[in-house]
Amino acid sequence: MRGLPAVVALIASSLLFPPAPAHAAPGDPTCTENESVSYSPGLLTTPRTVDVTVHNVLSCTSLTDPAVTRGQVRATIHGLDRSCTDLAASGSGSYTITWNTGETSTISYHRSANYVLGTLVIVENGTVTAGKFTGDSVLHVVELLNLDLTACLAEPGLTTASGIGTYTFA
Repeated sequence: MRGLPAVVALIASSLLFPPAPAHAAPGDPTCTENESVSYSPGLLTTPRTVDVTVHNVLSCTSLTDPAVTRGQVRATIHGLDRSCTDLAASGSGSYTITWNTGETSTISYHRSANYVLGTLVIVENGTVTAGKFTGDSVLHVVELLNLDLTACLAEPGLTTASGIGTYTFA
């Protein structure tokens, strides 16, 4: 009977303080990124319907899974209304990273896009909703550098953009 108060206290504390939901382990991946984007047809100063193809190549370090060293994102979005003044609009969506281990992570995000001194800076705050690192929050920042906005003045328009970025999982 001496252990009964301890058991009652343990049960009461588990009801008052339920276990926290799963969260990221310290040391989940951080990645640098090279991003390339193509627009078909090219972007002009006035909006038109285009297909946008994105290819991100990631180089990563992960203490929780040292086998994860690389990743990539390949996606084509059809039928977007875009111009050179809104290469990447703010909004929400999802995409999948394929890791060098063959595993994937699906990320749901909210994006903001702003021009800073001629560079398009895109910030995505998201969460891994499926696959490897599920439950992690993700901060993705990419800068599309050296945009040739003079290409927007005539056909074929701005057809490509590229930049560098980071992914931080936490």
